[in-house]
Amino acid sequence: MSKIHYVVFSVLSFSFLVALLYATEPVEKEKYVEITVSVGDTLWNLAEKYKNEHNLSREEFIKWVMDVNQLPNGQLVAGEKIVIPVLKSEYNEPLLAGKEK
Repeated sequence: MSKIHYVVFSVLSFSFLVALLYATEPVEKEKYVEITVSVGDTLWNLAEKYKNEHNLSREEFIKWVMDVNQLPNGQLVAGEKIVIPVLKSEYNEPLLAGKEK
C-alpha cells in the first residue's frame, strides 16, 4: 500500500473511534424530564404527546427511552418513573404522562 492509503486508513480509524466513544457516552438523566407513567401509556403515545418538546422521530424517541431507562421490551408499568428526552431547562410544567398539558 502507498503512504496515502495508510494516512486515509488512520484518519478513518481515528474518526470511527471518536464516534464510538461519543455514542457510548452515558446520558445525564438529571438534565431530562422524569414522568410518572399512567395506566394505558405506551412509548408510542408518549412520543406523540411530547413531540413538540423533542426533535426526534417516534422511533428515535422510543429507542432513547428504552436505552436510558433500561426497558428491555418497551413495556411500561403504571406508576413507574421514566426519563424522557425532553430537557428540563426547556419544559417547566408538572408532568404526569396520562395528564394533558
